[in-house]
Amino acid sequence: MMMVETELRPSPIHGLGVFLLEPVKKGDLVWRFDSRIDRVYAPEEVASLPAHMQSFLETYSTWHETAGVFVLCGDNGRYFNHSEEPSTVSDGPAFGTDRAARDLAAGEELTSDYRTICDHVRKNGAGF
Repeated sequence: MMMVETELRPSPIHGLGVFLLEPVKKGDLVWRFDSRIDRVYAPEEVASLPAHMQSFLETYSTWHETAGVFVLCGDNGRYFNHSEEPSTVSDGPAFGTDRAARDLAAGEELTSDYRTICDHVRKNGAGF
């Protein structure tokens, strides 16, 4: 669940991105898993869905290997783009938290390093 006010806008990185509507101080909580908003899917559940929904979940969810589940952010959090110098720091895949890596101004795009939030990307890489 996003813990700060954001909106979606076209991103210079890729497609849509998440942009801050308020300044955030370094270390402030930006996102955390909250089962009231975010959804967990077992692989069997994903496989039972129509192909277009499987593709959606493959694009917008993260894989948590230890738990064996996909985690889908239920809000703008699913639109964080990848950066090797991210604006947020994550403390682990899927069920962790994301904090501001530095002071962030209103209007900045929130990014994360996909290698820290998704076990599949960490292990296999991805074409960013």
